[in-house]
Amino acid sequence: MSTATTSVEDWIASIAIKAKASPDEVRTVLDRHGIVAQATLPRRRRLCLAAIRLRGTKRLPEGERAIDFTWDDLTPGLWAVLSDDNFRGKSSLLNIVQAALRGEFPLHIKPDVWSWLSDVEVEFDIDRTRYRVIARKPVGEKDPNLVRATLSRLDEGTWFDIHSGPADETFANAVADNMMEEFGFAKFHAFNKDTGSHTHGWQAIASSLFVSGPGKAVFGEVTRDGIPLRLLQMFMGLPWVSTYSAAATAEKKVGAERERSAAPSPARERLAGRLAAVEAELRAAREAVLDRVDRVALRRDLVARDRMLVNFQTKVEEERDHIAELERQVASAQRSFGTVRRTLQQITDERAAGLVFRELRPVCCPSCDEGIERDRYVDAEAAGTCGLCGSVHVEPEDDTQMLDDLRAEMRDAEAVLARLVAELEAARERRRASEGQRDTTKREIEAIKDELSSAEDADAEVRVRALEAQAAQLGEIIAEQSPAAVAPVADDAEILKHVAKVTKDLYDDTQRDLLKEISVHLTRLSRDFGIKNVESMDWTANGVLNIRQGGTDLTFQSLVAGEKLRLRIAAALAVIEVARLRHYGRHPGLLVLDSPAAQEMTADDFAALMASVRLAVSQADDVQVVVGAVARPELLEVVDGQRTLHAEGDRFLF
Repeated sequence: MSTATTSVEDWIASIAIKAKASPDEVRTVLDRHGIVAQATLPRRRRLCLAAIRLRGTKRLPEGERAIDFTWDDLTPGLWAVLSDDNFRGKSSLLNIVQAALRGEFPLHIKPDVWSWLSDVEVEFDIDRTRYRVIARKPVGEKDPNLVRATLSRLDEGTWFDIHSGPADETFANAVADNMMEEFGFAKFHAFNKDTGSHTHGWQAIASSLFVSGPGKAVFGEVTRDGIPLRLLQMFMGLPWVSTYSAAATAEKKVGAERERSAAPSPARERLAGRLAAVEAELRAAREAVLDRVDRVALRRDLVARDRMLVNFQTKVEEERDHIAELERQVASAQRSFGTVRRTLQQITDERAAGLVFRELRPVCCPSCDEGIERDRYVDAEAAGTCGLCGSVHVEPEDDTQMLDDLRAEMRDAEAVLARLVAELEAARERRRASEGQRDTTKREIEAIKDELSSAEDADAEVRVRALEAQAAQLGEIIAEQSPAAVAPVADDAEILKHVAKVTKDLYDDTQRDLLKEISVHLTRLSRDFGIKNVESMDWTANGVLNIRQGGTDLTFQSLVAGEKLRLRIAAALAVIEVARLRHYGRHPGLLVLDSPAAQEMTADDFAALMASVRLAVSQADDVQVVVGAVARPELLEVVDGQRTLHAEGDRFLF
């Protein structure tokens, strides 16, 4: 079927034939699930910033200074917010614009900057209609609940207040509803069996107009529920897309309800619903602490370190006892070795002394010097008596064997002593090693304790643990429930399945043609923007961007940060360019780039990027691009001086 000729009645008739139902039955199902036919090619409406005004008091250590800032008469084209140095208010100014367009204060505005402001006023045009968002509060006040916000429309020279009240969720919804109605946008519907139904609208769309880094997706900052693909389809201006989204969501929801209706009992169904809600809360709580200190891991590590400390301390004590025993054995061995050595030495000395004395032949009495005849010794030797005292000479026993035994015993004692000394030194070394490991583990435990004591948001982690316990308990209770009869439920799944299928067929051909054309423009712009070695880009119908670069097949997530940023800018301009050529499309035409040069970009690359952006913008007279950047010469050459807001030298923008 052609998107240009298919009417709503033809669409309903096709569904009825395929679902084998009557057209009235189809209409009833469509009404029941809020599915509305969106069959016409849309007309793009332009969003253009017109003026920004800020009032307040800047409070600095050196004193207070009044804020009186005005930047007006903004029109389509390329504009630049510049400063000669960083931290001069560029990002804060662009974040103020985003907060106003979304009706969410303070959103990304820095707390100190937000506290300085008393009056924020942002004017913008949607086609030829002028709107204004005003936020007023006392200087120094940071609580958004104390901010008074107003959304107004200029009507024949008079401002008409559409909504006025606290800058809370109600105000954000009022801004979102007005923007969705003005642009003719339909909300994106999605359903997840775990978390239920979700609806995404202006906030998701508005986030895609502000590019401040490489991001996780080509369009927007919301990646769940297929939002990047839905944004692409919406910006292309495809008819029937919102209808298909609503039908696919309703089909999933009915399928989930049918599964829940088959629960064993109403009580079990309620428990299952409660479990799903708890698990959804648990996922949100885990996401909230995802980038913070993993206290659970730290505590697990602390327990492991405590066990290691106990083991090391036990080893130290065991080695200490072992060393004490070895020291006792070494002392005993030293005593034994000393005793044997002294005994051997004594016997050896005595033996030597006996031999010496027996060989003595004194010539006179040691006492009176009376001479001794030499023949006396000869006679005594012949008679086997002592030459001095005359006693019978007794030959000393042969103690050679005893000496050999003592020497062997001394060698054994020395070997035992050496072995025990070696064991003692090894035990001492092991004790020193265990003490070192113990002390290191103590330091690691102290470091973990310090990190745990300094980690923020302990309450958030406690909430995660509590939700985990609650989910586990609910799961156990559900598992214990006995099956029961399946309750009958209204089943629209068959008709909804054909609603989704027939609707998707209506725009598939148009989508393929548009994606092919956008891919060609995207490839050209990516090359112009400095993405090296790009051979081709192909955007598929399921939202995957296939990239051929340097002979290698890649996706958006495979690119480096600087290439992702360039591609996000190129994608927005490519969609706008194709919409201009085809005379339909939905991109609002506003693109705000915050510090693009910060993403791995040389001066030459940045100059080439901005020159290409200027060329792309110049070809569409209703596109507005606002760039916040440090004032490089190459940027000053690209942007007309009358279209720059420049904080020169040490000055601030406001």
